[in-house]
Parts: sequence; C-alpha cells; structure tokens
Amino acid sequence: MGKKLKLQAGILLLLVLLVVPASTEEILPYLISKSDHSVDSLCVGVNAGIFPHPDPSLCHVFVTCTVGKPTTYQCAGEFIFDPNSFSCIHGDRNQCATRIEPDWDIFCTNVSYAFYEHPTMCSEFLFCSHGEVKRYSCPIGEIWSQEDGACQPGNWDTCELLHIESACQGHPDGVQAYPTDCTRYLQCDQEQTTVIDCPRGEVFEEQAGQCVAGNTETCVRIDSICQDVSNGTMLKHPNECDLFISCQEGSANAHQCPTGEIFNVQAKFCAPGNPDTCHIYPLESMCRNAPSGTIYPRPDDCTQFVLCNGGESTAMKCPIGQILHAPTRSCRPGNTNTCELTGSLCQDQPDGLVIAHPNLCGIFITCQGGAVRIQSCPNQEILRPDTQSCVPGNSLTCEFEPVERMCIGQMNSVNFPHPTDCSMFVMCNLQNALTQSCPAGSIYSALTRSCVPGNESTCEQFDTICTGRPDGIIPHPTKCTAFIYCSSGRPIFEQCAQGTVYQQGLSGCVVGNTETCTHATNICTDQPDGTTLDHPNECNLIVMCMMQQPAVMYCPAGEIFNTRTKFCTPGDAETCQMHPVETMCANKPHGSAYPHPNNCTQLVHCNSGQAIVSACPDGHVLHPGSGSCRPGNTNTCELIENVCQNQPEGLILKHPSHCGHFIWCQKGSMSVQSCPSGEILHPEAQLCLPGDANKCEYHPIDQMCLNKADYTRFPHPAECSKFVSCQGQKVAVESCPSGSIYHASTRSCVPGHEATCERFDSLCVGRPDEIIPHPLVCTAYIHCASKVAVFEQCAQGTIFDREQRGCIVGNTKSCVKDNDLCANQPDGTIIGHPNECDLYIMCLAHRPAPLRCPDGEIFNAEAQLCVPGKILEDSCQFDSIEEMCADMKDNTIYPHPNDCTQFVKCNDSKAIVNDCPAGEILHGLSKSCQPGNTKTCKFFDRVCQNQADGAVFEHPSLCGQFIECRNGGETVHSCPEGEILRPDDKRCAPGNTSTCELEPIDQICIGKPNDRQYRHPTDCQQYVRCQDSQPVVENCRPGTIFQATSQSCVAGNGNTCSFLDGTCAGRPDGVLPHPKGCDLFLICTSGTTSALRCPEGEILHPEFLVCATGNADDCTLAPVTTEAPIVSVCKGRPDGNYTHPMLCHLYIQCTNGDTEILSCPSDQIFVGVIRNCAPGNQGTCIPL
Repeated sequence: MGKKLKLQAGILLLLVLLVVPASTEEILPYLISKSDHSVDSLCVGVNAGIFPHPDPSLCHVFVTCTVGKPTTYQCAGEFIFDPNSFSCIHGDRNQCATRIEPDWDIFCTNVSYAFYEHPTMCSEFLFCSHGEVKRYSCPIGEIWSQEDGACQPGNWDTCELLHIESACQGHPDGVQAYPTDCTRYLQCDQEQTTVIDCPRGEVFEEQAGQCVAGNTETCVRIDSICQDVSNGTMLKHPNECDLFISCQEGSANAHQCPTGEIFNVQAKFCAPGNPDTCHIYPLESMCRNAPSGTIYPRPDDCTQFVLCNGGESTAMKCPIGQILHAPTRSCRPGNTNTCELTGSLCQDQPDGLVIAHPNLCGIFITCQGGAVRIQSCPNQEILRPDTQSCVPGNSLTCEFEPVERMCIGQMNSVNFPHPTDCSMFVMCNLQNALTQSCPAGSIYSALTRSCVPGNESTCEQFDTICTGRPDGIIPHPTKCTAFIYCSSGRPIFEQCAQGTVYQQGLSGCVVGNTETCTHATNICTDQPDGTTLDHPNECNLIVMCMMQQPAVMYCPAGEIFNTRTKFCTPGDAETCQMHPVETMCANKPHGSAYPHPNNCTQLVHCNSGQAIVSACPDGHVLHPGSGSCRPGNTNTCELIENVCQNQPEGLILKHPSHCGHFIWCQKGSMSVQSCPSGEILHPEAQLCLPGDANKCEYHPIDQMCLNKADYTRFPHPAECSKFVSCQGQKVAVESCPSGSIYHASTRSCVPGHEATCERFDSLCVGRPDEIIPHPLVCTAYIHCASKVAVFEQCAQGTIFDREQRGCIVGNTKSCVKDNDLCANQPDGTIIGHPNECDLYIMCLAHRPAPLRCPDGEIFNAEAQLCVPGKILEDSCQFDSIEEMCADMKDNTIYPHPNDCTQFVKCNDSKAIVNDCPAGEILHGLSKSCQPGNTKTCKFFDRVCQNQADGAVFEHPSLCGQFIECRNGGETVHSCPEGEILRPDDKRCAPGNTSTCELEPIDQICIGKPNDRQYRHPTDCQQYVRCQDSQPVVENCRPGTIFQATSQSCVAGNGNTCSFLDGTCAGRPDGVLPHPKGCDLFLICTSGTTSALRCPEGEILHPEFLVCATGNADDCTLAPVTTEAPIVSVCKGRPDGNYTHPMLCHLYIQCTNGDTEILSCPSDQIFVGVIRNCAPGNQGTCIPL
C-alpha cells in the first residue's frame, strides 16, 4: 500500500503542478478548523498528491499533499472537484452526497464532562456529560472557540474569529456595522469598542449610521413600505409577527405588540397570539386574563370581533356593510371582502349623494356632511348605481330582475327605471309590467319618479341647465324637436309640433328635418302660393307654401305624400312605402280617385273597393288637383307649363320625355304633336329624322335613306356642318364649307358655328357691302352682299388679316399671322409652315408662298424636303424607313428620319440606307452629301469665306476629320488612321477618334516611321521625334517653340506657346526684346524672325538692345562704373569671348581673368549666342 501511494504521489505531483496553477480563477483557499483532523491521514507518507475531501458533502473541496502536509482548496462559484481529471469542472453542489456525521455517542464514551468543537462546523459545539452528547449552535455571527471554551464573534464561512475589542483601533469616534450581525452595531469612543443592539425589529443601516426598521433575517431595510401611506397606518413587520410597522410622514417605525399578542394583518391591529408560531389564539382562549369589555378582531373575518367578559370570549358581528375598526374598537362602513374602510368615499361629495356599497348590492351609501351612512334597499330590491335608486333584484347574486318580473309583488302605479333605456320606465299595474316612453329629449328620473329633461344617449339629466338663467326659452341641448322653458331656475320640457324643429333666433319652432335638425325656412322661396312640397324627412306630412313661408299639413290617416304626383295616396307612414294598386281602394269611399303610385300617366278610381286604372294620352301626365291629363314629363311627372309664352309662331320644342313627340307653339299655347312613324325629333334642326322612338336613337346614317325619295335631305344626326342626301335610297354624306352649317328649314348651308350649331343669320344686317372676319374661324371670311352673309375660304396655309382685308400666311390653329417669314431671305429659301406639316413656305421676292407637299408626304424641316409621312390628329409622323419607298420610283432619295449622316435610296420599292462620307450630312434640295456638323445636322456657315487656300479648321463634331479651304469652299479631309486633329497645330497627331484625346508620349511613335516629328503634348518648347517606334523628346533652342507645319523650332513664346515667326514681317532689320525673358531677343533680318539668347550672366539692354551684364531673374543690369569699366569684367569669369556692353563690333576676350577688347572685321558684328563674330551691320547691329 505504501508503494502504491508513493507511486500515486509521483504521478499526482506532476498533476498538482499542472492543474492547480493552471486554473487560479476556479480555485480558492479553503480554511478548516484547527480541531478538524479529517484530512490529516490523507497525506501520511505522501510527498505530493491531490485528493477529494473525505466528506462527500464537500464535493467542491480537495486536498493537496506536500511532503506529508495537507492543504485544502475549494473550487470557485459553480465548480466542483472532479477526482478523475484532478480539476474543477462545472457542476451543481446541491447534488453532492449527504454529509456523513460522526457517531457522537462513541465520541463521548468515557467522557464525564467536557466541551468540544464540532469537527466540521465551527458554528456548533458539543457537550459531553457522563457519556451523553449534546449539540449546540452559536448565536448568529459567532463561532465556537475551543481556546476560550465559549462562542465568540466570528465568520461562519471562514471560521475565523473576529476581534471585536480591536475593531475601533485606528478609527475615529462614531458607529460601525457589526461584522456578522445586522441587528447590532459598534460604538467607537477613543478607540474603545462598545457593542450595541438595535431595538427589536430594526437593522443597522451603515449609510444612515443608525438602526432602521427592517427584516432582521435578511438584513434588508424596508425603505418604501410607508411611501404614499397616510400617517398612523399599521403594517405587518417583514419577519417578526409580534411586531408591527407604524407609518409617520413616510417613515417606517417598528413597534412591539403587547405581551402575548401578535399582529393581525387583516385587522391591522394586535391580537392575542403565539409569537413563536405566529398563530392567533382560538376564540375560546382569546379573553383569558383580559379585562371585561376588551375587544379583539377575529383573525379570519373583519365583520366580526371578540368581546371579553369575565375572561369569557363572545363572538360579535358588525352591522351589515360594516367592518371592525380595531384601533377605535368600533364598527365602521367598509368592504367586507377586502376589509378596507370606506370612510373617505363621501369626502368633498354633496349631501344626499348615493354611492354603491363596495361589495353588497342590497345596501348603499349616502353622504351627509362628508360622512358615510349605510342605507338598506327595500326587501327584494338592490341598488342600481346609475339611477341612484333601488330596483327589484337578487341581493345574493346582485342581478336585476327582468322587466317581466319587476312588478311581481308591487303595488299599482309603482314605477321603476327601465333596465337598459333611460328614456323609458316600467309602470306596475295589477303586478304586470308596462313599458312607457318619456317624451323625446327627456329621460326618466328615479329620484322624482318622473320624466325630466335629459340626454337620451348619455342619460345625463339637464337639471342644472336653467340655473342662473332668467325666465325664457332656450334650446334643448340634444333634441331639435323640443325646447326648454326656464321658470325660476327650473327647466320645463316643451315639444315642437310634428315636422318642425326649434330655431333659436325665433324662439320658436319652424319647418325642418327632424332627424338632421336642418331648418327648411327657405323651402318656399320664390314658390307661388299653394305650392305643395314634400317634407324633408316625414313622408306623412306636406309642406304648403303661403306668402313664400312654409306650413306643415297632414295627409289623412293611412296616407303618405307622393312626391312625384304631389298628392297624398294610401301608404305606410313608418316605411314611407305606398300601397300597391291592388290594395289602394280597400276601405276607401266609392268614387275616390288617386294617382297611380308608380306611374304619373295613370289614375286609379275606386269602385266598391276595387281599383280601376286609366291612362293619359302619350306625352301627358296626371294633374292630381284637377284629376285631368296635361302635357308633362312622364319621367319626372312634372307638368310642362308656360313654355310657349312669348315664343314665335310655329316654334317646335323638344318633349322632355318622348323623343317621338314634340311641343308645338301656336298663339302662345302649346300642344303635343307626334313625329311621322319611324322618326324622332332632332331638336336643333326642329325636324323629325329617321330613328327609334323607344330608344331615342337615330337610325344609322347608312339606313336613313331607306324608302326615302330621291333628293330627300336630312340634317346629319351628330354634326350640324354635314347633311345626308338620298339618291336611289343610298346615302351620301356631304359637308358644308368650313364656317357654315346645314339649315334644315331651307335645306341649305348657311354661315354658322360648327361647334354650337348657331346660325349667323343677322351677321350682315345693317352693314354695307364689305368683307368682314368670320366670327369663329380665321381661315375664312364673310362677304356681306345686300345684307346677306356669303362664306369665303382662305387659300391653304393662310389666315384672314383684318387690316389687309385679305388672307396672309399664318398659323391656321392659333390664328397668329407670320407674314414676315421671308424677310431678308434670298429667293428659293424653304421654311416649314407654322403649323401644317404637309405645307412649306417658298420665299420669292421676300414674300412667303405656301406650297403643299405631294400626297402622302409631310415637310422635314431639317432636310428641307417633303418626305413620306402621316398627318395625325395633334401631330405629324414620318413614315418608318420600311414604309418610305412603297410605290416610289427607283433612285428616289429621302433623308434618313433619325440620322442626317444617312439617306434612304429607293430601289424596287425597298428602302436602302446609305451613309454620307465622314463629316458630311445630306443636303435636302440637292439630295447630295455636303460638309456639315454631324451632331447638330447644320451645314457650315461660310467657314472658308475670305480664307486662304490650305487653311485648316477643326471639324465641329469629328476630331478624326478636319476642314480645308479651297477657293472659298469647304472640303472635309480625314486624318491618317489612329490620328486626330490637334487644333493648336492645325496638324493631325496620334490620338483616339472616339474620346478625342491625344495619345500619351510613350505611345505616340508606335508604328511610325523614323524621324517623324510631333509636337510635345504639354510643352511647346519640346517635340517628339520617332526612332525605331520609340519616342525621343527633343528640346527647342531657347526662345523658340516647335511648329508642326514646318516640322521645326521657330521663334515663339514658351510661356503662351504663341508663335513669333511673323513678328519681323514688314519691320526693318534690327533687334527686338523677346517676350519670354530679358536674356532672350529677336533679330529681324529681311522680314525673317530669329530668336537668340544672350551669353550666360547677361541680359538684353533695354535701351541699347545689346547684351549686357545683368540678372536674368529680375532683369536688372549690373552697375556701370566710370573707372576701368571693362578691365574688371573678366574677374571670376571663365576664359572666353563676351559681348561688349556698348558696341556690337567689339567684344571682350577673357584669359585667366585678364580683360582684352578686340574688334570684329569691318563687315561683321559680335553675336553673343555663338560668342563669335558673324556677318552683320555694325551701324544697326543686325546680323545678316
């Protein structure tokens, strides 16, 4: 066994080293009592190892052995020790095995008297007496100290003693929390410690530094228990039943019940009870030792209490609806279910107010002086809160009796409010319930047992509506069919007459809609006396107009007003439905006559209770008042009256409901006449046309001439500017000239309005013979001849001009003249017409002449050519390419409809699309391609006029093409493939024809021959020379820039890239300053310009125009000295020849700093650029 342990120890040592340090967050030290020797034997003979704690209940504890000595550790938090992996793993400590208790009897054998610490629990100790064992627990916050033989302050978890006596050392005077007991605290005074106990039921609040009411088991103070609670309220203590909490100003204070009593939570008062078991004593033992007259609340019923008398308990009951108020030992109104008092219900309430009892419906509360009083309903009645009265009902179930049972056992004339409708009440008669309704605008008052003004929807009484008001009439708040008369502050309900509503301004009732409350006071405005109108909403009423004021009249009983016939007929006033003809004469006197209920062209006569129906002639309706038939609208039943007054003789008017009839006026009276069979009236033409009288539809035009004689004419049924002519029973539709209409009476066309069909009969009346504008159309005019209007039409594309009294070119729709279209235009100019796309304007002698395109073609303004197209209602549309060449001659050319760089050529009636050469567009008149802008489709406007031959211009839309001038005309040329025109050089250079961007330098020479030169893309003082398809960048000499046309460097300004090669044209030979810098200059020789540079360190003298010493940066000359001006020139200069500052035929030669002045030959001058003499004029200093 020893070898085995040693072998295990050797293995476990490695495990200890691996496990314990690797999980420091999961492992904590575990302290054991000094007397606990349960782990000592584990490490005997073991140098190193890990073992679980021998107590299986401590499954989170393990022991490490080091050279035979044990050390205990515990797993942290939710971990337990796993003996297989020798590590802490997640686990539930509650699932650990039950603790194995020692055999205490054996432990105390042979011990007569001794105290021992518990081997595993430091909060307990053992007392052995003559072999018997007794087990005790230390008070909370203390552990057993074997050394002291007593319980001392200590930590139950760590089993460490607390040295209370030294707790105040180093602390200022004051109080501290007791380390282990929240019902105590420490008082520090000059570093001396005093332990003070809190009063019972209180815990020490460290933050407040005092004891406060709280749970002495959980140490939680009860902060908010008294919040928003009235003073004096008594509440249960959280854990001590013989204590209670008293609330004062929101603060909680713990108090103790009298000895032998505990707190009764329901009664909120102390009552006899056991503080250990927290059980209230039974009724029989409550009054032991209690003086007579003592009252205690019952533990389970707040409506009862115990009265003590001579030590005997007597159960007493509060009056119904009341509960015991223990502090005053009296019964008060309250909720017998929740035991809550209702004393505050009547606070600030009016006297006499009735309030429902919280839980008993057979009683109720009345308020008097702010106090609550309990009242009982009569037997077999319960309170109905909304009416504040008692009604028949079951006090046990609190259910109201149904209406049919409400009067059982009740006296006659007793009445109750209706259960569901406040505008009704129930009256008892011989124990039967009779439902009665209050007048509209009033409700039943249970208190007064009568109907009073009120809102039938909300059941609100208007009992205060007259308070503070003078006597008089006011509107009813909810009903417009009633009003209220205020008398001495009391409301009296008044009802308006049937069919009327109250109007406040008049203080009376007027005719109106009794449902919507809308006044109908204006219903008789402009109506003659005796007019009868239907009432706005009540069908058994009639409104009679008299002096333009309405009055309500009643139909006889059983009749309603027929709005179509304006007569009362048998009907139902509730549904407003008229009785059918079959029953109309039931119970009616013999000879009675009524309008037909559904047909105003018929009359019903009553004959012995039977209905006999008779009909009016066509186009007539019944006049109910006279019982006769008169002309009228059979659809609306309205009479046709006075339509022929002041009308011309023979006037024909449309019948409002019969298209096969018409009204004929003669001598101011009217009669209904019929059209010939198969014809209906055309009102505008005042003539009957072939048509269907039932459908009121004209016959189709192609059928109008059937069975008609030749030369018969009819007006067109839909268009007054047309007419139908019959020939051989066939139809020919003919049109009147524009601005005229067909006149049916004369069967001819006359001037008139085509839209309104108005004739211009009187247009020329009172006028002399003259030409006047047409009233409606600007494309025509009227010629007045002998007071007769003669219609004349303007030529195509022209409108009538009032000033010129003739027709001129203009917009035929807007009537805007445009006679100046050809002003300043050369002959032959073609312009599109302002609005007619099949016309175009040809300019001749600066005057426009409208011409029409061939049939099937419209004018293309861009191409200035007529092309195939269609004229639509509001626009014009070119034919598609596929349609263009249909039936066209071969080689006919048309412009492409969408692309001016293309054209369509016809061949065998097929369209073939051709392209113009690059940079050219189609010219419509010549039908040839000419140079033009391919984007805007505009030709070049004399670009080469007055330009020299060979002049080059960029093409406005194609960078791969350019324009060259020859004899004042333009020709389009293409750059070589892969090149575009560079406008500043007027030369083609490598570039992209799509993006119009020049190629970068590294790609310029690809595929180019050797010595091909191009201007540098960004620096005009450089150029690119091609060598073996590679670019070589060359520099121009100072003062020159590259010229692409000459392929050389010429005089130019490198800053602005402007050429200076023409500067000397027309100038005498000489020197000129160079614009780029003062170290450069120009030499003019025979009109030729050369650019040269002064020697280094010199600039051009602005006055003498020779190179002189100076600063090229700021162009300042060196100072001129009077002594030895030349000798000092060579100091610090390298050997060489330098320009003389004054004379161009002299120069300075510097050798080792020495100065020597030399002269050029007689026909030469010194040129600083070459630092030598060269041919030149010594007088003008100009090189030759």
